Formats: sequence, C-alpha cells, structure tokens
Amino acid sequence: YAMITLEDLQGQLQILCMNDQYDKHRHLFEANRTIMVIGEVNNAEDRPKIFPQEIMDLEEAPKRFSQQIHLRLSVDSLTTDSLDAIMALVKRHKGSCPLYLCFTKPDGNIAFVECHETYGVTPGLSFQHEIESLLGPKAYYVKADRSLPERQRPKWERTRTESTTT
Repeated sequence: YAMITLEDLQGQLQILCMNDQYDKHRHLFEANRTIMVIGEVNNAEDRPKIFPQEIMDLEEAPKRFSQQIHLRLSVDSLTTDSLDAIMALVKRHKGSCPLYLCFTKPDGNIAFVECHETYGVTPGLSFQHEIESLLGPKAYYVKADRSLPERQRPKWERTRTESTTT
C-alpha cells in the first residue's frame, strides 16, 4: 500500500492507497506530478484521509469528465477565415465529445447549434488554448459531468457472495 501526503497553504491530507489501487496506479505517484483523486473522505481523525476509488493524471480529467464542449462565437466578428481556422482545430482535435457552437448576435440573442457527431472533439488544455488564442479567453466552455461516483464498499464490508462474484 501507499500513504501519500498532500500539502497546500491550508493544511495537509493523506491518501491511503490500498494494495489493488496502489498496483493499478503506482506509475502516477511521482513528486510534483499533478493527479486527480476521486474517493471517499474520512474526517474522523486529526488529519483528513482520502481512500481513492480512481486516480488519474490531471491531463486525463477533461477527457473523462467533459460531456460537451461549447464554442462561444460572436456573429459580428466571424469571418470566413476564422470559421476555416475553427474547422481546422476541430479536425485536429477529433474525438467523441459533442461540440456545440453558441452564436451570440449583436442584440444579445444566442443560437445554439449542435454539431453532427463527426465533428466531435477531444477535450483538453491543448484544444482549449488553441481556441482561446483564436477566439478569445471566454470562447471555450466545458459542460462537465458533476455526478458523484458510486460508493465502492471496501472488501471488509462486502458479503461473502459479493466477494466471490467480483
């Protein structure tokens, strides 16, 4: 198992990674590497502890949690060249996440266009930075999955029949 201490300006917490989770994610445990931990928090003792259910490199999180990508476009500043540049970026970052174009008219009205699935994208910082450098800092919006993960019962809480089926 691994006991990892995370520290910020407000305090510390520990991640207790038991055998199966440790074996599965040991390659992510490096000093100064940014990871995302999804798990159950225990505040019963002096220092909070997280029992992880899932651990991933932080750069993988947008791919995992993005349900939709919205590109906010101002109609009065769109040109054929900017539309061609957007299309090139969409093709370069092809993926399965649905893409929506949000057109804002000068009078403030907004029109949403859901792109065909062939124009799905792969969410991530690279795509976001390229879109924002082309269209501005608020042009890229992520609709994220905010649902909580299902609680996984620890092995010691499982019944004998559950243990044999998993």
